[in-house]
Order: sequence, then C-alpha cells, then structure tokens
Amino acid sequence: MSDLITRVATRLRNTLEQSQAADVSIPWLSRFPKNCCNFTSNLLLLELAGGEISPMRRMMGTVCNEKGDELGNHVWVQADEYVVDIAGDDFGLPAVVVSSSSEWHSSLQDVKPFIERIDLPDGIPQPQLERLADLYADVLELLKPFRQE
Repeated sequence: MSDLITRVATRLRNTLEQSQAADVSIPWLSRFPKNCCNFTSNLLLLELAGGEISPMRRMMGTVCNEKGDELGNHVWVQADEYVVDIAGDDFGLPAVVVSSSSEWHSSLQDVKPFIERIDLPDGIPQPQLERLADLYADVLELLKPFRQE
C-alpha cells in the first residue's frame, strides 16, 4: 500500500514542480510549497481516490515554534494508516512524506480532521470527492501537460 501511495504522491509533487517552473497560471502555484498545504492536500486526496486507498481524510494541526507560539496551520492527508504530505518542506520536511508514524505531524497542536463533518474517520464520502473534483477541474486541466505516468 505504501508503495502505491508514495508513487501517487511523488508523481503529483513532480507535476506541481514542473508546472511551477513553467509558470502555469494557477494563483497559488507561484508560492508552492509555502502556504499551499490545503490546495495540495485536496489535489492529493483526488489523486489517491483513484487508487482504491481507504479510508482517506484531510487532517489539520497547528504549527508552533520552540517557544510555543502559533505559526499557523498545516493540512495533510491521512491515507489508511499513512501520513501523506507533499507540502511539508515549507516546514523543513522532505518534499514527499509517506509514513506510518511522523514525529513532526504528531508534534502539532490541536490535530483534527480538516472539516470535521466531512473528513470522517471512515473516509470522505464520494459526493464530497466529486465536489472537490468539480472545484479543482480547472487546476487539474492546467496540470495535465506536466503529468508523467
């Protein structure tokens, strides 16, 4: 399972990097990975949804500095038992994280589902995934030329 998740996550990360280098007109892409975790987690969720991985949900936690001051929130995907994050390098993590135990993610404060009524422990319902696909249809179309199978 982790091999499939890693392949999908790495492919999406590479697609985003190549699109960014080509200056594709996606508003948040120019600052990727900084402050893009929500967007990338939604795209990752859509990519993983095609691979029979279950359950999946987005998670969110508060990032604090060594003094305990809040620096902001971070969003990633929990796919089955794995933490999957393609925007964690904004915080010094590797570009792609697929791990059954991530010390950094576990250290975040107030970790919870991103949208508690939708990101349920048993997975995100199909209607929500379809809604995300509709919301990201333009982005997915712009990314198409940069995909590598």
